Amino acid sequence: MIDKREIQLVLEAALSRGGDFAEIYFEEKDEFSIKHSANGVNGITGVSVLGAGVYLLSGMRSVYVYTNDTCFHSLMETAKRAAFMLNEHKTRDKKDFVFQMKHYKSPNRVQYFPKDIHVRDKIEVIKRADISARQSDRALKSLNVDYFDYDQRKTIANSEGLYVSDRRVTSRLRFSAVVERNGLMLSEWGDYTKPSGFEAFTETDAYLDFAKEFVIDLSSALDGVAVPSSTVPVVLEAGSCGTLWHEACGHMLEASAITENRSDFCDKLGQQVASEKVTLVDDGTLEGLYGSSAIDDEGFKTQKNVLIESGILKGYLCDRMGARRLKMAPTASGRRQGYAYAPTSRMTNTYLAEGHDDDDEIISSVENGLYVKRLGGGNSGRSFSIAVTEGYLIKKGKISDRVKGLSINGRGIDIIKNVDRVGKKLITDSGGFCGASSGLCQVTSFQPRIRIANMTVGSE
Repeated sequence: MIDKREIQLVLEAALSRGGDFAEIYFEEKDEFSIKHSANGVNGITGVSVLGAGVYLLSGMRSVYVYTNDTCFHSLMETAKRAAFMLNEHKTRDKKDFVFQMKHYKSPNRVQYFPKDIHVRDKIEVIKRADISARQSDRALKSLNVDYFDYDQRKTIANSEGLYVSDRRVTSRLRFSAVVERNGLMLSEWGDYTKPSGFEAFTETDAYLDFAKEFVIDLSSALDGVAVPSSTVPVVLEAGSCGTLWHEACGHMLEASAITENRSDFCDKLGQQVASEKVTLVDDGTLEGLYGSSAIDDEGFKTQKNVLIESGILKGYLCDRMGARRLKMAPTASGRRQGYAYAPTSRMTNTYLAEGHDDDDEIISSVENGLYVKRLGGGNSGRSFSIAVTEGYLIKKGKISDRVKGLSINGRGIDIIKNVDRVGKKLITDSGGFCGASSGLCQVTSFQPRIRIANMTVGSE
C-alpha cells in the first residue's frame, strides 16, 4: 500500500477542483471455497482481491471512483478522475493532513486465520458435516455441503486526518438439500455462519448439530398442511424471526430510504410509530455476531443506535452523506461489500429489545392463530413479505399442525403498532447477508418471542 505522504497527495488531488471531503478506501481480501456433493469434492477456488476507491463529497453531491491498481500513479489518476467528475471548477488551498492513527478492538476474535489452515482440514469439516446430515433422516435424497472462508483487510484514510484499519474474518458452511417422501419433494438451503476463523469448527460441534437439524426440519416440512390466507394473531419465536424487524422497518429507517422519501418513517422523529412495547436497536459492537466489526466502512467506530424506544422514533441509520442530507450525526452505519462500492447506510445487528411478558402466556392466550418458529427470505419497501420456513397452527392455546406454503405480509409501520406481547428472553441468531446498493453485507436480526395481535398470513 502507498505510504502516508502519497496518501496525502492523492487526497489533495481529489480535492483539487473544489470538493470538501475526500476518502481513500483500501481493500485486500482472500476468499476460499470448496464445493462438495455425494461424489466428493467438486471444486476448490481461491480468490484474492486488491483495490481501492476514492470517495469525494461536495455539499450534497458525491462521486466514487475505484481501481484494482493500488500503485501511487494509478491512485493519483483515480483521484483526478473523481475531481473531474465532481466538476466544481473551484480552487482550493492545499492543506497538510495530520493523520491520527486510530486503533479499535474488533468485537469478533480470531484464533486460527483461514490462510493458516490446510485444505485437507477444511475438507474434513465438510465430510463430517455431510455424514451428520445424511444420517439424520431417510427422506434425504440429495445433499451438497459447501465451505467458505473470508479474510478482508481494509484501511481508510480521509481528509479529516483519519487513518484506521480493520480486519474481518468469517467462516461458513452452506447446506443445500432435497427431501422426498410419499411422492412429495422439497428443497431448501441453509447457512451455518460464524464471524471467526477455523475455530468455528474446532471449538464446538455446533455445525454438526446444525446439519442434522437442517435435514430433519426439511423432512418434517413435507407433512405440513396447507391453510387459506387469513388475518390472525401471529406469534414469532425468539431468535431468527427477528428477520421481521429487518424487513418490516429496518430498511425503512436507513438514511437512503429517508432522504429519497421512500419510507413511512419520514418526518416522524419524536412521534409514536410503534407499540409502546417496541424498542428497536441496531448495534455493530456486539461480541461474536455476524454484523459486528470494529469500524464501519467509512472509518467510524461502531456503536449502539436506538432507533425506536418504547414506540417513539428516536433516530435513523446514517452514513456520512445521509447524515449531511438529514442534518444529523453519522451513526457508524456506512457499509459496503468492498472497494467496488460506495458506502451507504446499512444495518448491522438489528434486534428488538426484550420485554416483560410471560413467554408461555404469549402462546397460551391465543385461541386460533399462527406460531412461526423460523422465517426465510423476504422483500421489503413500505410493505414487506417474508416466507414462513417453519410454522404451526395455534389451537386453543396449544401448538398444533405444521403448515406449509405460507408467508407473512403487511405494511411495516402498521404491523409494528400491533405488537401486543414481547417476551423476556432475547435470543441471538447466527446471521446472514443483506443485499442493497452497496453490495452484500453481513448482518444479524433477532428478537425475543413476540405476538402481533393481527397480521395477514398468505398462501404462496
